[in-house]
Amino acid sequence: MVLRRGRMDILLVLAGIVLIAHPIEAQNCTAETLQFQDLPQHDFNRVDADAGSLQPLYNMVNLYLDAVQPNGLPTDIIQTAVNNPNFISENVPAVVRYQAGYLVSFIIGVLFFICMPLVGLIFCCCRLCGKCGGEVKERKKSTDCHRTILAIFLLMTTIIILAGVACAFTANQRVTEAMEPSLTAFREMLTDVHTYITNILGAPTKLLAQFSLPKDKVFSDLDRVNRTLGVMVRDALWPIVGPVLAMASARIPDVDTVKTHLLDINAAKGSLAQLSAQLSSAKADIVSTLTNQNCAGCGPALGQANRLQTDFTFNLPPDVQVAFDKAMSISSASLTNSVQQANQTFIDIPRRVTSQTSQIFTDVKQVINDIERNLNSNLKFQFPAALQEVDTFANSPQVAEASAQVKQYDYYRWVVSIVLCCIILLIIALNALGLGLGTAGIATREDAYGSNACSESGANFLMASVGFSFIFSPLLILLVFVTFYVGGNARTSGCKPWESGEIYQVIDELAGQNLVFDLSNVFNSSVSYSSLYRHCEEGKSLMLLLPDRQIADLEKYLDVNTYSGDIIRNVNQLNVDLSSLVLLDSASRRDLMTFESNIVEAASYTSPIGTENVQNLADNLIGLAAGLDALAQNQGSLSIRTALNRQAEGLRQIRQTDLERLRQNLARLNGTLQDLAAFAPIVQSRIRNTIQNIDVAQAEIISTTRNIIKNVSECLTTSEVEYFRQYLQWIRAMIMDNLFSCQPAVILINNIFVILCDNIIDPWNAFWFCLGWCTLFLIPSIIFAVKTAKHYRAIQNEIGSPALSEMMQFKFPRVENSYGHTLPSGATAPTQ
Repeated sequence: MVLRRGRMDILLVLAGIVLIAHPIEAQNCTAETLQFQDLPQHDFNRVDADAGSLQPLYNMVNLYLDAVQPNGLPTDIIQTAVNNPNFISENVPAVVRYQAGYLVSFIIGVLFFICMPLVGLIFCCCRLCGKCGGEVKERKKSTDCHRTILAIFLLMTTIIILAGVACAFTANQRVTEAMEPSLTAFREMLTDVHTYITNILGAPTKLLAQFSLPKDKVFSDLDRVNRTLGVMVRDALWPIVGPVLAMASARIPDVDTVKTHLLDINAAKGSLAQLSAQLSSAKADIVSTLTNQNCAGCGPALGQANRLQTDFTFNLPPDVQVAFDKAMSISSASLTNSVQQANQTFIDIPRRVTSQTSQIFTDVKQVINDIERNLNSNLKFQFPAALQEVDTFANSPQVAEASAQVKQYDYYRWVVSIVLCCIILLIIALNALGLGLGTAGIATREDAYGSNACSESGANFLMASVGFSFIFSPLLILLVFVTFYVGGNARTSGCKPWESGEIYQVIDELAGQNLVFDLSNVFNSSVSYSSLYRHCEEGKSLMLLLPDRQIADLEKYLDVNTYSGDIIRNVNQLNVDLSSLVLLDSASRRDLMTFESNIVEAASYTSPIGTENVQNLADNLIGLAAGLDALAQNQGSLSIRTALNRQAEGLRQIRQTDLERLRQNLARLNGTLQDLAAFAPIVQSRIRNTIQNIDVAQAEIISTTRNIIKNVSECLTTSEVEYFRQYLQWIRAMIMDNLFSCQPAVILINNIFVILCDNIIDPWNAFWFCLGWCTLFLIPSIIFAVKTAKHYRAIQNEIGSPALSEMMQFKFPRVENSYGHTLPSGATAPTQ
């Protein structure tokens, strides 16, 4: 029974120690995934360039411009001109050599501009003299062939000019059609630029404002742990403390039971002592009477009285009595108070833990606030002032006014272009009318070489075409050269190197000579404008191009290890002191140990008082009472006789009452001694196990509490650091992919290229190319028109030509009847 109960107590404590692992492992150290509000994406709309059916014309124009200007960008001239603004005026030959193709074109244009009016004036004078553009003086056999060939060539020239003017009309309309979408795209770009710059300038504030997400989450976790840590500790300790307190409480009844036995022994000792005193008093009274000189024949009775046993007292050995007294001195009330105090202390663990850890959590919150201030001070970006200036320019009303003015100027350009095209169309119309009327007149006149109003009108229309050609060709060639020089240089010196990337190489060379802003002042030394453009075009971040020192500083500020040290250090200061949780105070422990060490000694005296002594006493009392009654009959003294009768009756009374009580007390005493002797080892074993388990549990309280606090600290640091790691990684992603993204700038540059070069410059160049095409073909048009006009007038016979004379005298019949007879002049064929 002893071993079984002791094992049960140990198993209860071990079960509590095993169960303590469950709440520790139940800690959730996984941080939630925070949902940050990303910065707006800089999605610039790309402007598409679709030349459509005009692409072959654009290619032809570009090939011509490449032939006119085969040179690349004049890097040396640009570099020198940047250093010396007067270089161009001082070094005209270098500029002329670069612009040689345009100079040749200029010379051709000047010759055309001068010669065409001069030739027209000469032609006019000649025409007034009847020498030019009159009529064919003589008829020849090849006259018809010449007229036909000239008409065909004029027609082909007119068709070529018509094709040119059609292309010019289309190119002119394409410029106008592209102008509105281009202006719209430009305004959208300005809006995108404003949004882009606004987002960039406001990005640091938005990034730092998102710190509230991990901060609020961490503060929430800290408050939750601060509220629940005490309960967590108490619940974790209950499997340890609960069984031990139950065992300690169970020892109180054990102590009370042992003390009850000891009290029973004391009561039995008192009863025996009282009985012994009564017997001794009765014996003394009898001996006093029997020794009275008046008592006759009392000698034999005196001897019997002296042999009467009167000492039935029960005395423990001294060492047993000491142990007995010590065991009796233990108070179960103090033990009860100790257990209740331990239980109350255990219940009060949450309040104690909260009072001990509140300051630690406050310090951790202060550390997090310090981290926020450090981030606010470290992540301040100094944006160039030019960025704000660009934003101001994009929002300026002058831009909107300029857009309206551009649209108005484009309208003027469209009107002028239409007028120029209409002038050429007028010349084409005159050529067409001249060819048509002249050919119709020849076909309808009786004499193929005679005079005809229709053919004469055709000749006049052709001469009008020649006149308009002489009048307007200088103006056309002037406008062609001006637009050609502007558009051509824009293409060859701007768009072409822009498209090929040569312009960035030139800027790199200028930057190498500190003539323009050197990117190495901002980025690392290997960054050039060309590499920067390629880098941005690939969608990479500018952060990768920063100097190593700046990247290291930024990575340091965005490294969670920079801030986690303070968090971990403060959280690791989290500690809970449960030394006040004493399962059994020292006084109660000492009392239990005293009780445990003395109860066995107190119960070691088990010598019973035999019942045969009681029976002998009963027999002696009966015999002595009978002897006293007999002796009283022989006494002469009344007092002696009365005393003897009274004493005999007293002995009989003792036998009947006190002797029975003596027997009961002895039986109870013997039973109590036996029970105590049997129960004392059990109680001793229980007390030893209880004290041992209390010692084990007291040690486990410290270690378990330490493990719980360690686990909670690790969970807190893991989750807190993870929250800030997510935040810093998100900031890094936003800086890399959004704040330092330069692809929008490349898209903006490409859009500007498409608007200026593809949508405006290419149609512009196509227009002057077609207009120049038409203007140049006015020269053969003039020549063929003058030649053809001569053949549309009356042609005289060749002088001295007999054959032609006979032909003039011979008249071919115009109509034959169905019978083969020639009708006379003015007759009609009969109807059948």
